[in-house]
Amino acid sequence: MDWLVKSDVCPGLFYGTPAADGFLVRLRIAGGLLNQQQVRAIAQVITQGHNPTLQVTNRGNLQLRGIKTAPTPETFQILQAVGLAAQHPEIDRLRNFMASPTAGIDPQELLDTRPYIQALDTYIQNHPELATLPAKFSVGIDGSGQVGIGVRSPRPWEHRYNEIQLSAVALEDGIYFHLSLGGDKKLWDSNMVVKPADSVALVGALAAVYLDYSQDRSGSGVELPSRPQRMKHLLQDWGIDSYLQRVHQLLPETLVSREAPTLAPTLPYAHWGVHSQKQPELAYMGINLPLGQVTAKQWLRLGDLTATFGTGELRLTPWQSILLPNIPPNQVPELLEKLAELGLSASNSSPDAAIVACAGKPGCAASATHTQNHALELATYLRQKFPEPAKAFAPVNIHLTGCAKSCAQPSPAEITLLGKMIPQDGGMVEGYDVYVGDGERSPNLPAYQGTFAEILPQITHLLQNGGDKKVSIPPQRGEDICPKNIKLLQK
Repeated sequence: MDWLVKSDVCPGLFYGTPAADGFLVRLRIAGGLLNQQQVRAIAQVITQGHNPTLQVTNRGNLQLRGIKTAPTPETFQILQAVGLAAQHPEIDRLRNFMASPTAGIDPQELLDTRPYIQALDTYIQNHPELATLPAKFSVGIDGSGQVGIGVRSPRPWEHRYNEIQLSAVALEDGIYFHLSLGGDKKLWDSNMVVKPADSVALVGALAAVYLDYSQDRSGSGVELPSRPQRMKHLLQDWGIDSYLQRVHQLLPETLVSREAPTLAPTLPYAHWGVHSQKQPELAYMGINLPLGQVTAKQWLRLGDLTATFGTGELRLTPWQSILLPNIPPNQVPELLEKLAELGLSASNSSPDAAIVACAGKPGCAASATHTQNHALELATYLRQKFPEPAKAFAPVNIHLTGCAKSCAQPSPAEITLLGKMIPQDGGMVEGYDVYVGDGERSPNLPAYQGTFAEILPQITHLLQNGGDKKVSIPPQRGEDICPKNIKLLQK
């Protein structure tokens, strides 16, 4: 198996991350934005004998699972030619830049973030020394539209954190980016703003100081693997003020201390369904994907459909779904029919629309359970139990995680299934602790424990009796809980 660079903990393109079903390869999609040329290039790659399973990730990347052989040099060249592979393979290990999937088409946005995402990606590509940044180094840019990243959603499960977060704000003298820093699954306000034209230079300075922190700069040039290498550790050691003082030394005139206005909250479930764009007589369509999975056949057909009904673009969302932009409204019904033929839906009321799961067994050694298989079974089960979801559901977030790290979703879910081995019949079997509610205390208060089969009817019970009603959960906790954050049945 010949890969171009040494394997890393986080999957990439130029090295294969081993899994039980083959190698896992991840394409970095800056901002989740794909043009027609890139869509076709991916289609070409997946039809060259690899036949992988495709999965949209919670950072707007595209994963190819089940790769049996290393990509050929021609494959790398194809992807590099269309901007889907770094010119310096070592750079590819860094996280992609995250943005709203509706950038440039959102009626509410203050700023189209696409040029800044592209400029940041170009900057990283031209500074290969940044390849030694911690792999978790991440940047997000939010244009303050109806679909946003960061913490603008009233539903914590929709939050998408980044270590460096720039959010567009309107001040009396124009539009600025407000800077926040992320750590421990929350954003810390810097009380600083920057002009959009200076945003790339700012991120470059933040990255340079971050790099100084994460490496030994005593002169040896030897990286210290045992040293904490996350933004949260930097903030704990230095604090925000000290960090920004070092950044100021590189860019003394870039950051300005200003009191930024509160960001407008995002609209409910705005990344699903059919919505008007800010461009007159155009709409975008958010398509649900079970666990973010899309088959090679579906991908090829989606490429054809977006070329026929739109402008050839596909947009990958941080919520494991896909947007089709620039659709004439009079063609929406026909496109919905074509999607239904592929087994895809733009509905925002399916019971499985917001189920997420980590890789789980057998691909992840840390997982106690087969989360992906269980999540698909749960989705099928709920569709059977609720055959008319449009009359019953707003999407409820159910998160299946094989261990406490919660890799698939950074924020609390309305229902969380935490995998663990549990005693049964004198032995140990796969099971889950079930947590209800997305408040601060809910992760510490398991409502129920059992095997996956035992938990299924309990989840149905929760969905049927959610909202403000009391729900009795036997047998481990003989008490009532009130999952007030679950607004499930619209009666």
